[in-house]
Amino acid sequence: MIEQPPLSKNKSLTIRLLRVLRYNKARTERALMLMPAEQKPLFYVLPFLLHVNHPELPGYIEGDDIPFGIHNYSFRHVVEQALFQCFPEKRELLSDIKPLWPRQRAIDSLVLMGSIGSIAQTDTSDFDYWVCVDGNKMSTTALQSLQEKLTAIELWAEATFTIEVHFFLSEIDNVRRNDFGIADGESSGSAQALFLKAEFYATNIVVAGKAPFWWLTPEKCNEQQYHGLQKNLEDGGSPDPRWFMDLGNIERLDANELFGATIWQLSKAMDSPFKSLLKIAKLEVYLAEIDDGQPLCNLLKKHVHRGAKALSKVPAVDPYALMFDQLIMHYENNGQPEDVLLLQQCLYLKCDCKLSLPIEPDRSSTFKRQIISAYVIKWGWTKKDLAYLDNQQVWTLKERIELSQRIHKFLLNCYRRISTQISPEQQKMNRQDMTVIGRRLSTFYAKKLNKIKFLRRAFDENLHCDTVTVSVKRNKAGLETWSAFAGDQLSRTGKVDQSQKITQSRSAIELIAWCVASRIIDASTKVLLDYHAGDMSELDLSDLLKHVCRYFPPIKVSSLPRADLLSPQRVTTCFALVNFQTARQKASVEEVSVLYNTSWGETFLLHGKDALDKLWFEIQSASPTPSCYVLVPRGHQQSRIQGEFLESTDIEFSLLY
Repeated sequence: MIEQPPLSKNKSLTIRLLRVLRYNKARTERALMLMPAEQKPLFYVLPFLLHVNHPELPGYIEGDDIPFGIHNYSFRHVVEQALFQCFPEKRELLSDIKPLWPRQRAIDSLVLMGSIGSIAQTDTSDFDYWVCVDGNKMSTTALQSLQEKLTAIELWAEATFTIEVHFFLSEIDNVRRNDFGIADGESSGSAQALFLKAEFYATNIVVAGKAPFWWLTPEKCNEQQYHGLQKNLEDGGSPDPRWFMDLGNIERLDANELFGATIWQLSKAMDSPFKSLLKIAKLEVYLAEIDDGQPLCNLLKKHVHRGAKALSKVPAVDPYALMFDQLIMHYENNGQPEDVLLLQQCLYLKCDCKLSLPIEPDRSSTFKRQIISAYVIKWGWTKKDLAYLDNQQVWTLKERIELSQRIHKFLLNCYRRISTQISPEQQKMNRQDMTVIGRRLSTFYAKKLNKIKFLRRAFDENLHCDTVTVSVKRNKAGLETWSAFAGDQLSRTGKVDQSQKITQSRSAIELIAWCVASRIIDASTKVLLDYHAGDMSELDLSDLLKHVCRYFPPIKVSSLPRADLLSPQRVTTCFALVNFQTARQKASVEEVSVLYNTSWGETFLLHGKDALDKLWFEIQSASPTPSCYVLVPRGHQQSRIQGEFLESTDIEFSLLY
């Protein structure tokens, strides 16, 4: 970070800068305070790896015109110590860094954004960086080389520290124009350009290099005032314009972006529902205040400029606490107590403070604990309330699913309320981005006939079961209901523990397919079958599970390839099951079930001898040709049934055993 300048004739800007520097320092200290000891070296090493390019260090890219080096970056003792911790075998190389130092510096700034350094930071928080460069000074090849370097460092960080690091290569001119590329992977593209910039301004920590000039401008500043302040700065003066980069002003948010931002958050909720719940609520608050309010980042800047001290007014200068206070006020004023309670619970769970558990000695007085404790007292929560939320590991699956349903109900209700207030003409979003995100949402949320539904999870943690018990009940009409329970329910005496019920389905095939898709069971899971399942055996279910895991593994909808979503939907895999739930002594094809998935990430299950006829044209016209498999349960008649099935269709199937 840039060093503190001396006071000058431009005292107001200099005072603002000093307060911004103090705030940036406080956020950095908070980030380090909350990091596990094993992660702290990474905080110092990552900027160094972007600053140098050496074959013995991660991120090295061979070539003569490789861009690296960060403006205003300086080598400190703490960096040296972190390097020795990460690379003890490179001590000789790192003892004299002069030969490594770049002659020119291609990176204007390295800036952290997101939850790091706030109450929302946890031991598993991602490191999300903007790597800001002047794209006008770099060739396309140079930008590609820098991206290769960033990707190599991301992979090294993941392998070494098991922490997700994301470097977003940001060309300053593009950011100033609110051009964030296409919506793909971690990038929201045109879905929420101005909102993304507002979030960046609200949460950024300048790790090394230039600071955004936005920090020097008043909290209410129009374009003319913004550029006027820029013109008044002189090279060598204080503040020196060479210490800053111009990422653009934010006077107010654009209602036309709200729809795109909303569906982007719905898309992100597939992986991180807690984070998206708070963010989509923030979008609804923005819409309510779009004419009279101002962006959260500007309110935060006001607190920083007015000199709110880092530890005396912690909520005022914590971006997540400031955001949360806005949300609660809005939903309380609108008489939505259920939503208020859900937001409170999700904030508490997201922050992972665990106030009911013994205090860790090195984290006993953190700013995070101060803020969360103050909230809990204000809400009137009891120790029992805290203990319940702090012990999620003992929650039943039913309790987890109930919270999941509340979260996704809130998300969809917010989406409906926002979308009804924004006309189609106002929905400012690139058509292809709209298509990609819209199809992801349809895959995850839409209810369709014969579709295997996605489990709308509330938690990111593992719901995997080592053992499940499968049972079946038949009504008077002979219709079956198959159920799955967590654990071994057969060796218990008395009633089955209904709190361990996972789900129920119309068929064993649908039951297994849903459990696999929901990452509840996999090929290592032991499947127990109750005593009233007819001719079906545990071996049959184990065979089914093995093949479903292999050919229909869980899908991460948010990672579906953009190219597939922009192309017509096609069948990719087809799995026919013959006589799976009929008497094993039958020697002919009695029933057929077909499980298949598509390039848009959806999985469907059809029953009946005509199931393949319904799907025939889609299979025949798909390119590339789908992989097709058939499974007949083990038994004396297996070969005969296989032969009859293959003769009955002109689709080329591979036999499974």
